[in-house]
Amino acid sequence: MSILIFFGPASLSCRDTVKMLPQCSHITKKRGVYYYRRRIPKSPNREVALSLRTRMFRVAECLATELDQEFRRLTEDVTTDDKIDLTPILRNYLERRLAGDMQRRIETPHAPVYAFPEPGRSDASLDLEWVDGQLDQARGELAGRLYDHQRPLIDDLMEDNNIPEQYRNAFAHGLFQANVQLWETVRQRTLGNFSSLGEVPLRDSASSGATVEAPVGPTLTEALPNFLDYAQKDKGWRGQTLAQNKTTYRMFEECCGDKPVAAYTKTDLTKFYDLLRALPQLYSKSKEWANLTLKQIAEQTKGQDIPRLTMTTIKRHFSALGVFFAHLKRRGEYVGENPAYGFEFPTKGRARHGRDMWEGEPLSRLFSSPVWTGCLSKDRRSRPGSLIIRDDKYWLPLLGLYHGNRLEEFAQLHRSDVRCEDGIWYMDINDEGEKQLKNEQSKRRVPVHPFIQELGFLQYVTSIAPEPTERIFPQLRPGGPDKKFGYFFTKWWTQYRKDIGVYQKKLDYHSFRGGVTTKLSAANISLDVRNELLGHEGQSIDQQNYLKGLPLRMLADAIACVEWPEVKISRTDAPQELKGSSPPTETSEPSIVA
Repeated sequence: MSILIFFGPASLSCRDTVKMLPQCSHITKKRGVYYYRRRIPKSPNREVALSLRTRMFRVAECLATELDQEFRRLTEDVTTDDKIDLTPILRNYLERRLAGDMQRRIETPHAPVYAFPEPGRSDASLDLEWVDGQLDQARGELAGRLYDHQRPLIDDLMEDNNIPEQYRNAFAHGLFQANVQLWETVRQRTLGNFSSLGEVPLRDSASSGATVEAPVGPTLTEALPNFLDYAQKDKGWRGQTLAQNKTTYRMFEECCGDKPVAAYTKTDLTKFYDLLRALPQLYSKSKEWANLTLKQIAEQTKGQDIPRLTMTTIKRHFSALGVFFAHLKRRGEYVGENPAYGFEFPTKGRARHGRDMWEGEPLSRLFSSPVWTGCLSKDRRSRPGSLIIRDDKYWLPLLGLYHGNRLEEFAQLHRSDVRCEDGIWYMDINDEGEKQLKNEQSKRRVPVHPFIQELGFLQYVTSIAPEPTERIFPQLRPGGPDKKFGYFFTKWWTQYRKDIGVYQKKLDYHSFRGGVTTKLSAANISLDVRNELLGHEGQSIDQQNYLKGLPLRMLADAIACVEWPEVKISRTDAPQELKGSSPPTETSEPSIVA
């Protein structure tokens, strides 16, 4: 039988096993050039091979994926649903090991068979202690399905017996059963209990577990498009979340291979877990590792004193895999426990990754900087001057400091979202139209802080957004993978803090949120009110199911408790206002439509 596949200018031909190509992967490398190779089903000594004509692994990976699709199509008639009986292979392995044990006993009279002699102890007791250790190890490997512990042996036996890769776990499990039976038999021999000279059969459990059908169903790359479509339409994945999770699945495929989804086991996830723990934090950004595989990066940096992926990042990767396998289980495409569950992501002994809180001298320096006391020009905000420009760069830090909202909740506000009820002005945080919220609990009403009103925020809204549909920060433009209006502000905010000398890594815009939480707690504001103001989900059943919005007066009284004595700003501090951005006088009544 022969196969010929045409792909671009090259051809792919079936021939006897090529010695220059290793048998461990469908992508291999010779003299710096990557090759694609696959064994032909039911013909273990024959394969297809093709030079991918590239020295870049990522390019080779992409080409190999396309070739795989064509290879599967052409070999569909070759692949069958036949069962492979692993029992004779495992029986032969057990018989050889037991024969080796018997030979050692014959060749070591008056001496321990396995242990080293010790004065005052019998040969049998020394051997029994050694064998019990091997038996405990074999039972532990079987119980934990720690197939990687015997990978070299499994690889050799699979290659010697032409066992297809999809039978690896079934064969490994049968081998571990055989090892347990081996050491149990050796233990009985050590105690003087020998069986008959006939063949030692495998137990029924090993025999029944050794004959299995090859996993069927879609492979990882075949199942992912349908899942990602579901995740985007039904779970709301988009932008950064979608991009991050796609990266997780690509890394998992590179680590564990593109197998039928039903074939993945806890061992595969353990392998991925160990790989992630070994990767540097900057593995995807450094040019030094640009053309290396993940495994190569981990091996090359082993032992180096460099930051590794945090447990928070590893947990995010496993969360994405857990959602994927849970989806497969609901569809009946995966049977058994979710293999991504059950892993630990400890942070004990690691550096605290939380944010600091704006307070004291850093807070005072921030709001006594040129944006609030006078800058040189619109494009040179960090240079002292005579202009106070009341736009997004002026208002967003103040709003964050006194309300604790997430940046995007402020950045996407429309004129119609600033409302009045019973004389209380508030911001209606919602996801109407193009606006985005983190979750359902983020929908809420947040009263405008008295100090923010005193600074003229309502007059600013009136002048900048006369119509209800107009945005109150029109200078902001969407950016980034999630098309968020706060994207470019965040970049400016980082640079501005560096320019004025108050930049700290854990002290950013989101730190305002922690400050408001602290102030509310110090003022003995109840947890329910704090959760309502900040958009947090409560932990109790009552909070989650029955609290549907607290009275505005209660919320307004609570937000007024947030005070920052360090901040000294007043409307009369401005030496000069930009034309067109000056708010109405304090005595004028805002004309915002409630």
